[in-house]
Amino acid sequence: MSSNGSKRKIKVQVSIPNAGYVVPEAYDNRICQAFHLGGLQLASHLGVKEYSGMKYEYPEGVEYEFFWASVGRVLTPLARERLTEWAIKTNMDYMLMIDDDMICPMDLFEKLVRHNVDVVAPLAFMRMAPHMPVIYRLDEGYDSMSNMNYYVTEVIKNYPKNRLVECDAVGFGAALIKVDVVKKMSKPYFMSTTSTGEDLWFCKRAKEIGAHVYMDTGVKLGHMGLPPIIEEKDFDREFKSDEHREIYGEWKEKVKK
Repeated sequence: MSSNGSKRKIKVQVSIPNAGYVVPEAYDNRICQAFHLGGLQLASHLGVKEYSGMKYEYPEGVEYEFFWASVGRVLTPLARERLTEWAIKTNMDYMLMIDDDMICPMDLFEKLVRHNVDVVAPLAFMRMAPHMPVIYRLDEGYDSMSNMNYYVTEVIKNYPKNRLVECDAVGFGAALIKVDVVKKMSKPYFMSTTSTGEDLWFCKRAKEIGAHVYMDTGVKLGHMGLPPIIEEKDFDREFKSDEHREIYGEWKEKVKK
């Protein structure tokens, strides 16, 4: 709490770049999530951990306020750009970005915010087989022939399971971002002429200003696709990840000093 005994208010913008893939399952998931976050907001305001038969986890002395924003009918990088601009303009503390084709656990926000890191994403997988995880190592170089920088991304297939992992970049199927980090970056945040995805580009630029990027592989998303919802078991089956781990072991994070 602050020195006068009042609660510390934390403003969170639930940011949805609407690419037009909304299906009933994802729509229903978002309605249920809004109900859950509304309960968390009320519980934190009242200072109770249980309300109307539901239990909520949050730090003492914190009161959450959730705001919902969606931008659609434009390129996803531009939608993310506009959502970020609005979060800065309205003095948000966090952006919780969720793509419109993701199935999220109801307590997604609580599980991510507890880490208190700059950027953190839950574990998600690509729509197309073999459904690779969207956790990356990113290498940068310079092509003297074209006088251009280039970026090589490597999927971390043998990611450590069920723990917080620092990495170079994550996919933004969902991600929790501290707005203070974005305020230190120059515009544009997501729009670029590089061939890499806008989410990976954002992570690269965030790391350049000293931010740290993580994935919590214990918090899992479902990705609407074929099969209907892509989960970790689909990647394990299609890629035969256990055999890969036996050969290469578990991926090791770089230790920064």
